[in-house]
Amino acid sequence: MTEAQYRQVTITRITEQVPGVKTFELAYANGGAIPYRSGQFITFVFTHHGKEERRSFSISSSAQAGESLAITVKRIDNGAYSRLLIDRAKVGDVLQTTGVAGLFTLPADALGKQVVFFAAGIGITPVFSLIKELLAGTDDTTAMLVYSNRNKSEAVFLAELDGLLSRYRTRLTIEYLYSDAQNLARARLNKALVRTLLNEYAPGDRSKMLFYICGPYEYMRMVIYALEENSIKDEQIRRENFNMNTRPVVVAEPPDKAPHNISFVHNGTEQTITAQYPETILKAAIRHNIALPYSCEAGRCGSCALRCTSGKVWHSYNEVLMDMDLRHGSILTCTGYAVGGDITIEV
Repeated sequence: MTEAQYRQVTITRITEQVPGVKTFELAYANGGAIPYRSGQFITFVFTHHGKEERRSFSISSSAQAGESLAITVKRIDNGAYSRLLIDRAKVGDVLQTTGVAGLFTLPADALGKQVVFFAAGIGITPVFSLIKELLAGTDDTTAMLVYSNRNKSEAVFLAELDGLLSRYRTRLTIEYLYSDAQNLARARLNKALVRTLLNEYAPGDRSKMLFYICGPYEYMRMVIYALEENSIKDEQIRRENFNMNTRPVVVAEPPDKAPHNISFVHNGTEQTITAQYPETILKAAIRHNIALPYSCEAGRCGSCALRCTSGKVWHSYNEVLMDMDLRHGSILTCTGYAVGGDITIEV
């Protein structure tokens, strides 16, 4: 993606949620609202020592609830760009973005179902967005939230969540968990407590429920294991990794390292290049100046997800796409390689 293809957005409002966490409302610099879906993220392009760097931030607003796009950012001590936003950004500042993306969204068939959310710390950001959409957009869908924090003072959106709880008493249930709670049985989330909460708040037919998880890696892994132990299927679970600064160590190699043609189809035009391991689909596209979306380059965020319409793609790493996504042709170009022959990708 060339600089001419970036869009400029302006910070229109800044709100401090708790110390070290702020919400930034955004609009296109030339006017107009930014289209988005709840649960997605927006990727900004920064320049550091002449080199382009990209960072993605989760959206905390809900278009369904009539809100303009907003991101909520936590200051991380070693996070250069989170510190930049929290410490220095002001209303009127202009940022460059590659756009909005992400797969942590509600499906059309969420209507009428019970949706269960697990969030820890700043992982509440996209979950808060989804809950607002769910409650504002339907009348018969119920939501359950399990929200973990070290203590009550660090809980982001606490007042807003309590407001939703008061407004949607029959459709929203929230279990707040604090590590410093005197009742240790309801302090830190664990597999046994997941089972208890499901039995208490979601006793119905769990095969029809949807589950969304966002938080630190170990937290999400524990919740997924707990859900699987309670007969929840993989296609019912969505997860969002909000910390993508650490790249995985990739040791796996594709079963096919031969060169293959990759055809990119966009608006009726087609461009074909050749790629070979160890060059990923994304790296090959960048080398040929083909504009593709991307952010983490590590198989963690889903910004680079596209659809493969013919051929087969093998991934060295994938934390985003579920089995259902893969069956429908979704791929990650940042960790994907063509195997077994040529492939065609819709852009």
